[in-house]
Amino acid sequence: MHPAGSRRDPDPAVDERSTHSAGRSIESDSSQFSNVKGLLWKRLWERKGRGGGPSSSRVPSRSRSRESLLPPPRVAELDLNGDNVLVRPVHGSIVGERFCFQVITGEGSRSFGCTSLAERDRWIEELRRTVQPNKDNCERLELSLSLWVYEARDLPPRRRLRCHLHLDGTLFARTTAKVAGPDGELFWGELFQLTALPPARALTLALCHDEDPTQPVASITIPLTELSGARQPLERWYTLGGPGEQVPALRVRGRYREVRVLPIVRYKELAEFITFHYRELCAHLEPIITARHKEELAGALVRVLQSTGKAKSFLIDLGVAELERFDDREALIFRENTLATKAIDEYMKLVGGKYLQDTLGEAVAQLCVSEESCEVDPSRCAGLDLSDNQKNLRQVCKETFQRIAASCDTFPVELGEIFMAWREACVARGKEPIGHRLVSASLFLRFLCPAIMSPSLFGLIQEYPSEATTRTLTLVAKVIQNLANFTTFGEKEAYMGFMNEFLEHNWSTMTGFLQSVSNPESSVHMATYDGYVDLALELATLHLLLCDIFSSLDQSTQKELEPLPTILTAIKEGTPVPVSVRLSSTTERRPAESFKPGFVPPRDLGKHSPLIKSQSLLSIRRVRGREDGPEPEPAPAPAPVPRRERRNVQRTQSVPARSSGARRHQSSAQHRAEPPAADPPGAIGPCDAPGRGKLRKSTVPWQRYVEEVAAVVAQGELYGIHPLEEHGRVLEALRKEVEEKQEKTQLLELRVAEVEAQHQGMEQEQEQHREQLQRLQNQLEEANARAASLGARLTAAEGNRKKDLERLKSSEEKSRELERRVLVLEKEQEQLQAAITQALGHHRRVGHRVFGDDAQATSV
Repeated sequence: MHPAGSRRDPDPAVDERSTHSAGRSIESDSSQFSNVKGLLWKRLWERKGRGGGPSSSRVPSRSRSRESLLPPPRVAELDLNGDNVLVRPVHGSIVGERFCFQVITGEGSRSFGCTSLAERDRWIEELRRTVQPNKDNCERLELSLSLWVYEARDLPPRRRLRCHLHLDGTLFARTTAKVAGPDGELFWGELFQLTALPPARALTLALCHDEDPTQPVASITIPLTELSGARQPLERWYTLGGPGEQVPALRVRGRYREVRVLPIVRYKELAEFITFHYRELCAHLEPIITARHKEELAGALVRVLQSTGKAKSFLIDLGVAELERFDDREALIFRENTLATKAIDEYMKLVGGKYLQDTLGEAVAQLCVSEESCEVDPSRCAGLDLSDNQKNLRQVCKETFQRIAASCDTFPVELGEIFMAWREACVARGKEPIGHRLVSASLFLRFLCPAIMSPSLFGLIQEYPSEATTRTLTLVAKVIQNLANFTTFGEKEAYMGFMNEFLEHNWSTMTGFLQSVSNPESSVHMATYDGYVDLALELATLHLLLCDIFSSLDQSTQKELEPLPTILTAIKEGTPVPVSVRLSSTTERRPAESFKPGFVPPRDLGKHSPLIKSQSLLSIRRVRGREDGPEPEPAPAPAPVPRRERRNVQRTQSVPARSSGARRHQSSAQHRAEPPAADPPGAIGPCDAPGRGKLRKSTVPWQRYVEEVAAVVAQGELYGIHPLEEHGRVLEALRKEVEEKQEKTQLLELRVAEVEAQHQGMEQEQEQHREQLQRLQNQLEEANARAASLGARLTAAEGNRKKDLERLKSSEEKSRELERRVLVLEKEQEQLQAAITQALGHHRRVGHRVFGDDAQATSV
């Protein structure tokens, strides 16, 4: 990350590979980058229009990161040509901003910040496809590292330390800086998900001072083969080596994965099976696989089906299956570790990440830095502080719930449609109250409340909260969960009874919120998921996971899931899927797609006449036909005729001919989407000879009537018709034909007018949308101004807090000075008391020598 308007050379501490070709001259190709450059310029122009130029300072916010960090003059210089161009995500602990990515070229590196994880993923994918347009058709190797850094022991006491993560000497992430305790123990509890990694051989964990990170206290190098050999993450204590005599130890849990992604066409049959047969797969694997496999399988299925457009149907079906499975145990819905619960967890994290950040990100961040206590258990706090703590907890719960209740407009519309389908399924079964429980159990029990309790697991913060903050978050999550369950605190947690009034007061608001989020049509401002899923990578991951699962299944279960085992084996061995595997026959089709006519009857071929030359009129005719209703069902014919055959093709059989009046009636009937008119009584029928059909009339008028005369001659009726009568009949037919064409032209003109009216209506709607977008931009500017004001207030509050700390420190020094004076006075008093005692003893001895008598000496 670098300020706007400045250049930056490759930093070896961040990436050493960016300097491998630093001296190479690469020419810029703007066409390669046109699609990305336009969006960059647009965002920079919007920032300029808001009053802040590319180099204007902005108050950093936890819920909104910086936009593009490249200045406009440098955008055109970003050259994406060459073989050494890398686009990868950057961990927020390195650059101090979240949702960042880095573009590394032969000339250096540039970093960008986005507003959300989904936006960052889209940018990375767009840039990678600019570098490699044929990405899906190439074989590649995807490397990732998932690492938990838990705790350390035997550290130098009271030292502020970080743990740095290096891959082959390159820094990729680091923990937050924390102070080791007096006993030398330190707890981090931070998770690092590093994806799109370059090829590496070893992971180095180094403990470094926060003041001087260049000199590590201790470090250890772990071969990545050790973390990739196990089927599940490896957890252990590692002893670190360092210059001192004390040997620290670090407890981590990690897994390194190498996924070979084949061209996406190799996964065609697997994707088709998963898309249309996920019900059978889940039903067979649910009772026999472990909890770890359930979590991984549910996540892979959600991401694959999200990319193929079937994720919502998948979640709806699993929710209905849970409803049927717990028909007599409704209280256990979404409370067990099943594929349904794991899938809805993964889907809510996928599509609801930005919603969660916008709703709870700022509230959780404030709680993490707040010094106010919310402990209300009398056994854990002093009695004098109990009233203030209850007030603090009530205020925190009120603000948190207000944020949740006001988030309907930003709620993911995909989740709303799933919730609505669940509620409709419950209503169909006569269990409408269970619908609220399904929504509440999935949204609050498995998403919002866990995010409040463990914000670091849901990406709201990086640092694991302190013990006091964790207790506050736990109490807030308990209150919100009871509010979602419409229950109050009882004897088990009697100390929380003071919150029952708050719960009962907000039950109606909670009911309205649950109804609103489970009815997407109630709000037109709901957000949609705009992230990116790498389908080829997810299919490769799913393939490896299913191979692992099927390796432990019995033969009977595998046979029941055929042809999936055959598909997995073919992908693994690199052989084509056998021709005997047929998936299209079992593919679900909509009722509207079940009937596809194999031919178009001759009476419908008039619209394809070669006399009609305007393609625009043809398109209008087709559009209007779809708007007016379904086309009439074609009449059967003895021999199929291709849909778009021209008149030069001779047919041996056809339907009976119609007169001009019948054709006109048929044309109007077609426009009204009614059944075709029946044949007129006087129509010429087929020949009497068996197996022969009559000749079909040509669409060209003069040729058609020549054929009619030839047909009459063939029937022996020519001598019964006078020439003048024949010419009159031909002229009458031509006149009727012209009238028919005029009627069709009028109908087409009316349809063109209707289309123009629709176009004007669409333009008006676009103008309304532009006005609405302008209003939203104004609201966004106001929100930015409020955020800046809030940042200034926070800065002022931070200054006041520092002043208070200084005054407190001064008062502590004064109190220590008074204590020292009290100690001096006590010592002086002890010396005086000793002197008095010594004087009394001296007087007794003198009296005894003078008087000699003990009694007299004592009295004296």
